[in-house]
Amino acid sequence: MSDWLQHLIRITGSTGAYFLLAGGVALLFVVSAALHLAWWRRQLTLALGYEAVESIDTADGSRIELRRIAPAEPSALPPVLLVHGVASNHRNQDGDPDHSLARYLKARGRDVWLVTLRSGLRLRPTLRRKTCFANMAHYDLPLAIGTVLDRTGAPQLDYVGFSMGGILLYATLGREVPERLIRRAAFVGAPGRIDSPVRVPRFIGSIPRSLMPTLPLRTLAIAYAFQSEWFATPLHHAILNPKNMERGMTRRGLVNCIEDVASALHADFLRWASRDGTIEIDGKPILRGLEDANVPALFIAGSADRIAPPATVRHAFEAWGAANPRVFKRFVLLGEDGSKGGYGHGDLALGAGVSRDVYPPIEEFLASDDPRATPPAQQQ
Repeated sequence: MSDWLQHLIRITGSTGAYFLLAGGVALLFVVSAALHLAWWRRQLTLALGYEAVESIDTADGSRIELRRIAPAEPSALPPVLLVHGVASNHRNQDGDPDHSLARYLKARGRDVWLVTLRSGLRLRPTLRRKTCFANMAHYDLPLAIGTVLDRTGAPQLDYVGFSMGGILLYATLGREVPERLIRRAAFVGAPGRIDSPVRVPRFIGSIPRSLMPTLPLRTLAIAYAFQSEWFATPLHHAILNPKNMERGMTRRGLVNCIEDVASALHADFLRWASRDGTIEIDGKPILRGLEDANVPALFIAGSADRIAPPATVRHAFEAWGAANPRVFKRFVLLGEDGSKGGYGHGDLALGAGVSRDVYPPIEEFLASDDPRATPPAQQQ
């Protein structure tokens, strides 16, 4: 036994000495973990520039952020609003210069706006408690759309929703968001119902929001980022198709895109998943109001997507304008429409082939004077 430990035992007694020793080891672990997180965050954080960044208060006391990527010359086409998914921020559609729908559209002359919903911001606990699906539908999305139209003076905008960003428009079109404000809508991996990859017991959906924990995904993502590309695990395949990710992109995505899932929003998704998968707002199925939709719409699904399986995206596609035979809508299943490989969920946003498989059909659909001019081979 070392002299310093013997001295410590004489001063504190054997029990006290071992408690102090255990505390020191625990402190060393905490400090090491904090340094580990800080180092990887610094190594993998990628800052991107925007023409404008604006923080806007919502009517219920929370806030959203808007970022603008403007073209070199004014566009005759309306602005485009990109809306991110759950557990992420605006960077899931602006990963880096080579994996960015926002910058792809800008390069083709579009005025692009990215919203960061309250779910993608690091809010103080009192505000985080207000982060649920209904509040984002009632407050965040209408505010984002109204602000973009106000700042640009445009009467309409084009909308691109990734995952939850698409679900939010399903829930609000013709209600909080008047149809006349949306010229075209594109949905990427945006399910019309929740099919969980694992069975969620029904009682889970009945747990009060006050008892539901926040999912600390941001910290976990940063901690795991350094080893995330060593080998593919079942978790990788649940979130994306690792074969579609360029080296380094998974690590950068984990550090720059991932955010915590607030307890109330966590409770919302578990409630839907634990029942029959029906997504509801204010007690009503969100797809019920889409039968008469008249906005031209593009739906993109990944054939290997386990978070938004193709059948769940098609569920929304079939509901869109179901009672309106005149509405144009198109369903594209990547992996079976000539794309290189089956797409999972995350790689629909940040995969190696997005500039070849995902971005062009969106840009062509949004830019076309007549969406019916889309080549028949790509329509379903």
